[in-house]
Amino acid sequence: MSWFDAAFAPRRDHKGMSTPSHAARWWLPICTLACAVWSWQATDGVIVMAAALTVMMATVFLTIGWYLIGIVSARVQPRYIIPQAERAHKARIERKRKSAQQDSV
Repeated sequence: MSWFDAAFAPRRDHKGMSTPSHAARWWLPICTLACAVWSWQATDGVIVMAAALTVMMATVFLTIGWYLIGIVSARVQPRYIIPQAERAHKARIERKRKSAQQDSV
């Protein structure tokens, strides 16, 4: 497992639902912090303007970043969030399969 796969692999939860990759999760604080620092300097420390500018700029950069991360993540094999989630998901699939077999009999 490379760091690239670990960062960009979409994560599955205990129900098998896809959740964001670690790269997408880390993009939010990194982007927001970078936009906040830039907007603080651009507004000469006026708090209300800095906050407004941070929200406006972070919205654009988060959207673009998450879109690009999604494109990259689509080419990486999904992984489970934790090993217990994988066991729970496989057990759930097995229960559904057994239930469907009993209903069809």
